[in-house]
Amino acid sequence: MVVLTDLNHRYDVFLSFRGADTRNGFTDHLYNTLLDARINTFLDDEEMETGEPLKPELESAIRSSRASIIVLSEKYASSTWCLDELVLILEQKRKFNQIVIPIFYHVEPTDVRKQQSSFMKAMAQHKERMDAEADAEKRSEWGQKMELWERALTQVANLKGVVANGRKETKLIEEVVMDIHRRLGGPLSNTLPSLTGRNHDIEFITSWLTDGSSHSVDILTIVGISGIGKTSLAKYVFMLHFSKFQKSSFIEDINTRCEESHNGLLDLQKQLHGDISKKLDLHVNDVNEYSSKIEDVLSRKKVFIVLMTLVVLTS
Repeated sequence: MVVLTDLNHRYDVFLSFRGADTRNGFTDHLYNTLLDARINTFLDDEEMETGEPLKPELESAIRSSRASIIVLSEKYASSTWCLDELVLILEQKRKFNQIVIPIFYHVEPTDVRKQQSSFMKAMAQHKERMDAEADAEKRSEWGQKMELWERALTQVANLKGVVANGRKETKLIEEVVMDIHRRLGGPLSNTLPSLTGRNHDIEFITSWLTDGSSHSVDILTIVGISGIGKTSLAKYVFMLHFSKFQKSSFIEDINTRCEESHNGLLDLQKQLHGDISKKLDLHVNDVNEYSSKIEDVLSRKKVFIVLMTLVVLTS
């Protein structure tokens, strides 16, 4: 077995999540998918009570991970343990450039950023506990912690992340795992399933990709009836070769996302721009303006982009 972890880290990924919300469902699925992809992942198997300090082994796991995935769910902020994890993770990002990917699991980024809805309720409960503390020194410590928690929630909501609302969990998890692979930059060929009978296709696409002298900009189309493995082939080739390019992006379900959302095309542009620039949302709400921004990023770059389920779009 080959894993991505280097000599300076014990783990590739630390998973931060609220067990009461996602342990036996989404997070378990995500964890096992990461392991299947040979990504060495830390997941704590215990649930601590609110108010208990962060365990030393958890602090150590966060500090010795290359990346953290934070599953921000409805009850995440009700756990002081989760909030302490969040503060430490963002500290690692700030000091050591740890990769951080937030997943907004059936919560809105705005609610996290501004501490609204369930996050407002959770912070109000923490404040009640602080106000009820008779010891002035402990009450002051609670106040300082709350400032750190509120700041951390705002900061994590401003990071480029994944919003789960309305999306199929299986595909969302695949997207997250692929993103982690891409950003960790580890070997990928041994994480992929065997594609029986597709060696010729793989060799042809590989040859086309590596023959950079024959084209500066080119498009290869994979077509065929449903169920013949077009998506599997595209994913295989992408994960096999993306690390050879300066920038890369793999975008799925283009047709569905454009049909189901009024701003579907704009959302796709935001994802593409985020993948190739690694910058936050530009707060641009015009399709033509975003196209110009994407062109600027792509200029004079060696880029590999895969667009899945692409149809003719009208706007």
